[in-house]
Amino acid sequence: MRNKSLLAALVLILAAGTLWAQFWKDYSEKDRENIAKAYWLAGRQYQEAGKPEKGAELMRLARMIDPALEPASVDKEAAPQVVSGPASVGDGARPVPTQSLESFFLRYVGALLAKDPGTASDFMDGSLYASRTQAAVTRAEESSALRGFFSEAPLEGRTPSDLYNLDSVTVARASAQARDAWGDAYTLDVDAAADYSRYLGFWEQKQRFFVRRVQGEWRIFAIGRVQPPLSWKPMAPGPAEAAPVAASSPADASKAIMDAFTAFLGDLLKRDTDAAAGYLADNVSVLRLRQSVTKAELKTTLDGSLESADLGALQVADAVDLDSAFVERAQSPAEGVGGDVFSLSVRARQDLTRAIPFWNSYQRYYFVRSNGQWRIFALF
Repeated sequence: MRNKSLLAALVLILAAGTLWAQFWKDYSEKDRENIAKAYWLAGRQYQEAGKPEKGAELMRLARMIDPALEPASVDKEAAPQVVSGPASVGDGARPVPTQSLESFFLRYVGALLAKDPGTASDFMDGSLYASRTQAAVTRAEESSALRGFFSEAPLEGRTPSDLYNLDSVTVARASAQARDAWGDAYTLDVDAAADYSRYLGFWEQKQRFFVRRVQGEWRIFAIGRVQPPLSWKPMAPGPAEAAPVAASSPADASKAIMDAFTAFLGDLLKRDTDAAAGYLADNVSVLRLRQSVTKAELKTTLDGSLESADLGALQVADAVDLDSAFVERAQSPAEGVGGDVFSLSVRARQDLTRAIPFWNSYQRYYFVRSNGQWRIFALF
């Protein structure tokens, strides 16, 4: 992983920035290190692209994946590198975005292992050409195929290196003709470490992904060793087909929501409002005040109140009685928010109203899943 470029697409993510139920928990040390670097660099690229909240969320996720991550070392590895050898006029002076595309690919593999068809299909262009079958499929069709793959293929306990030989990844600039046809296009070659050809039509021992920039973000527009016909044009990317969301079991939801709440409060106590904002929905209803504020507005308020607050070394367990915390299914208290809603109730140990305006002796937070992560959309 050597180069750094502008922001690669996050579906996901990303996307981005979901915790995907700690999909990395069974990864080897090397896989944790590699995928943590991928998320750190994606976060850095978001920051450089003027999206600090998303960047902070991804960088925080990177530290969770690999607590031993050394950001300075990762940033140094990502120094631009100009490709050598023959190149068309103007290309040789620009670096091949190897680092960015490796990061993109690792996060795509993470989405596969998280068995999240909506997130995984978000890495795709509006349609995808599979050279093995010489046919194009839409993102909706790809999402449907991925759901079948996730339900049938043995993925439990698998890690990125179980799927692919990550040391074999090579990135190259696409041919001049390909770039004329599809824009800023590249190829990413990788060797498979397992055989899933019975589940996915594009799966081969040696795989090639054709990737291009679409509105500043990376998208896979073809898979296969043979380049698509130059006359073929991918569809314009639109929203991926939403995968059916199974209702969360109370036990699974309770743990995930507790983890999200303690991380949210911990970030506030550290005055890291960028990271804390990652656990908020775009709009938050403050029920006691009967008003709704945007995430940005709430963050601005917290920035001001936390700046002058004396929190010392206060920890989450000092601020609230975690033994009193209780998670249960709930009806949505806010208009326009439905689906799988849970509330978390907890008693405070400290009076932090000067630092956190919505603080109360007895608090209730309402959570809903958004892009794979539990987020606070209302509080009392």
